[in-house]
Amino acid sequence: MPRPFKHPKTGVYYFRMRVPADLVGVVGKREIKISLGTKDPVAAKELFSAKEQQVTKRWKALRNKLEPLTQKQIVALSGKVYRKIVEQFDEEPGSPQTWREITALAERVAAGGNFEQWYGSSVDELLLSEDTVTDEASRQRLIRQVHQTLLLAAEQQSKKAEGDYTPDPNANRFPPLKPWGAKAKAVTLTDLFKLWERDHLADKGALGTPADFLQKIEDFKRHLGHEDAEAITGLNISEYCDMLRHERGLSAKTVNGKYLAAIRIVFRVGLAKSRIKSDPTANVKISVPKAIKERSKGFTDQEATTILTFALGDPSSLGQMSELNKLACRWVPWICAYTGARGGEITQLRREDFSEEYDIPFLKITPEAGSTKTGVYRMVPIHPHLVELGLIELVQSRPEGPLFYIPNDRKRKPGHTQAASVRGKVSDWVRDVAKVTDARVQPNHAWRHRFKTVARDVDIAPRYMDAIQGHEDGSASSDYGENTMKALYREILKLPKYDVKA
Repeated sequence: MPRPFKHPKTGVYYFRMRVPADLVGVVGKREIKISLGTKDPVAAKELFSAKEQQVTKRWKALRNKLEPLTQKQIVALSGKVYRKIVEQFDEEPGSPQTWREITALAERVAAGGNFEQWYGSSVDELLLSEDTVTDEASRQRLIRQVHQTLLLAAEQQSKKAEGDYTPDPNANRFPPLKPWGAKAKAVTLTDLFKLWERDHLADKGALGTPADFLQKIEDFKRHLGHEDAEAITGLNISEYCDMLRHERGLSAKTVNGKYLAAIRIVFRVGLAKSRIKSDPTANVKISVPKAIKERSKGFTDQEATTILTFALGDPSSLGQMSELNKLACRWVPWICAYTGARGGEITQLRREDFSEEYDIPFLKITPEAGSTKTGVYRMVPIHPHLVELGLIELVQSRPEGPLFYIPNDRKRKPGHTQAASVRGKVSDWVRDVAKVTDARVQPNHAWRHRFKTVARDVDIAPRYMDAIQGHEDGSASSDYGENTMKALYREILKLPKYDVKA
């Protein structure tokens, strides 16, 4: 986020801001730098905020189409000057002599033709305040109209200074300021994001995704300096992606899969819903180099054994944490090892998610308990070793509701659930206590990769692996028939027992 910049030598604070990509050619530079004239950090923040608003208005004005002003528009704009003078000095107009001197000065300015010197900067501020850009001929006409308006205001204030408060004869002289020039509201990036978000939430999409997308959209808006969707070009997006890669140092995979993906999705929604005429992301592409693979994404035999051994240790060895977090560190790795489930799918399990069918104990991973990536429930048989270790007894000892946390009503950001917090505790424990610290392997998700490897070793068919882990192969045939509990249990029994001693 932009903030005051302190000069390392003088200590004076400066306003610095990147020039929006689409205005670099107009402004003639990529960054503006203006002294705030203070060494006080508190004052600098206030001055920075005011300057930011002024500069943002300037960007907006520069984007407006340059158009000549009509006579009515010129008079309406000058009326703003008139009303400001009249209202500012209404209660205390001062002495008649003061206003006579102002009138005399204005007449000398007119006689000398010094309109630009006396009125130029004020008229530019007036145009900027109304987000108006005009040609030089219209600007000069406005300057002269403001001059005439000042004379009228001085005459009216002089009457008040003499005690004459009869109704102002100029009150209705000036037309309303902005019925003219009113433009249709532009479609913004925020508008497109909200269209996508509404559909995403209605379709029961992941709750954390909107917050992640919004962060990317807001960052893109700050880079552009505006959010007019129709004014955004493919070049704007391409240059933004280049900035992310080469100035911020983000990987091509991150830029393509997160930042560009978010922008592309909201534009596609806008195009599909006829809010915009074209999709500027259509031809923007980022080449993502093939990832260098230095090791398996799944735990090695030694890493798996280490984690599961620590999990069976005395509760006091699990580190400084709550009893329920210790319970999660004890059981989440073991359940993941025999189910290949995502860590968050296990930390959100409830007592009511455990049951039996054909005397086969199973757990149900369901959107009712929390987030599932596919939004589809699945039932996973429980490996006999988990039963032997006491998983069923643990479940029966817990009250209704989540196994690893006590629900509360504390407000959180979307996606920042209690189950996600517990999953993070387990990850930290794997790194800090079990000491599996290789950054190339994820402390929870690596069980998911390892499960696939072990399942292939014992010849579990891919369709059963997918059913157990909640993967979808995209084929039409996968939607026909059911993978029964008996069939899934037969495959689960093929998994070898982890021979780990406490």
